[in-house]
Amino acid sequence: MDTSEKKTFKPVKNSAVREILLTLLTYAVLYVVSFFLLVLLIRLPIFSGMHVLMYRGIVLIVISGIIASVLMVLFKKLKGITWLSAKDVVLVFILCCSINMVFFTLIPVTVERSVSVFMLSYMDTFDERTYTEDEISEIFVDKYVTEYGAFEKRFDEQLTTGTIEKNADGSYSITSKGRLIVKLFRLISDVFETDKRLVDP
Repeated sequence: MDTSEKKTFKPVKNSAVREILLTLLTYAVLYVVSFFLLVLLIRLPIFSGMHVLMYRGIVLIVISGIIASVLMVLFKKLKGITWLSAKDVVLVFILCCSINMVFFTLIPVTVERSVSVFMLSYMDTFDERTYTEDEISEIFVDKYVTEYGAFEKRFDEQLTTGTIEKNADGSYSITSKGRLIVKLFRLISDVFETDKRLVDP
């Protein structure tokens, strides 16, 4: 009887391991698909009216995650797979959106608005000369802030998100939404001990 139990137990164990590996492989393939879908969607004129890269990216990340989930459902139905469930479909959506969001905010958004990226790129473009710290500071103000309209771009973003509003006399005020976000920023600054000057100037 013991021998019989061992014989039946081993195939079950192997089957479980196989299903786990196939599930992980399916997740990985669908994530790669969602990533390339995101890149494709970014390059297409979809939601191009959203001028804030971060917000457009969030919408497209959700779309790519939904498509990946739909592909899993189709794959499950076409192949008659029983080891993938509705829970896996939800998990694939969460996985794809989460990883793509981390990548998008760390890389493309940073490239689009980082002072460090501008400084290094400028020095690389004009690498035939050297610079003093004061010269780099002056170039940053003249080029990044003034010529490229860095302040205006960020200001318009806050108007778009509703954290500030224009008054009847043409002045601007912070909204209740803006105050809530500032409180959140200050809490995050306290928890992670970031530079307090930016959240409490």
